[in-house]
Amino acid sequence: MKVLLETSIKRFLERVEELLLEQEVLNNLMLGLLERGRNNIGIYSDGIRLGIVEEDGKAIYAFMQTPPNKWILASVKHPREDVIQAVTQFLYQHKYPVPGVIGQVAQANHFVERWKELTGKKADLHMKQLIYQLDEVKVVPNPDGELFPATDRHLSTVREWLYQFGEQANVAITKPQADSMARTYIQNQSLYLWSVNDEIVSMANNSRRTKNGATVNAVFTPDEHKRKGHATNAVAALSQKLLNDGFQFCSLYTDATNPTSNSIYRKIGYYDVGESVEYYFG
Repeated sequence: MKVLLETSIKRFLERVEELLLEQEVLNNLMLGLLERGRNNIGIYSDGIRLGIVEEDGKAIYAFMQTPPNKWILASVKHPREDVIQAVTQFLYQHKYPVPGVIGQVAQANHFVERWKELTGKKADLHMKQLIYQLDEVKVVPNPDGELFPATDRHLSTVREWLYQFGEQANVAITKPQADSMARTYIQNQSLYLWSVNDEIVSMANNSRRTKNGATVNAVFTPDEHKRKGHATNAVAALSQKLLNDGFQFCSLYTDATNPTSNSIYRKIGYYDVGESVEYYFG
């Protein structure tokens, strides 16, 4: 067994894309980031680290990091503990920074235990997440509402909503980061707003795309418009648009402990296909 880092996204995908596509929904985070990097050279200003575990010259596992973010562990069929041990040993020996890790429960937990043994660092569980897939939208959006892409004139609203989204979702988003995210989403035409009677009441973003699917995130409704079905309508309308655009499925992550959001997504037609955990190291 050999562990190595690849420096080229193109070469990395040539070696591991087929492996990752075997569980495309569960690997939507890794595949989406790779797709973004492949189409936007230099987008990761702090670089990217692309890890491969190979056996007899064949790639059997993948892991990656977009510094300074946490390491992402691939989801593969029949995962082996010795593979995760090899990954942690490689990162430790080569002194790569490991601020945290995200991945399927078994792999991530095994990584954490091994990393604690090697470094003595404490691991904090940040979030338990469910990974959802949608093949067909089961909710007809309210005909009184309208879904449309955010534009520059919505910048101040989107910026404030992203900041509030971070606070409510327990995701660290500073105001400068919210501003940068808002500008990027608007420029990429990925963020959509839902309005009723010409009043903007909710938003949802198409965050990543993989070979066959698209991921929805940043779903937010301000407090004064909550409990009126606006998030349901926004996500249903955006999901249907993505399917109409030719994607075979949509996916999203949710906080496993939030019954409200999970109920909304299941109503729309999303169903859970796996669990993910996110850890940070002290």
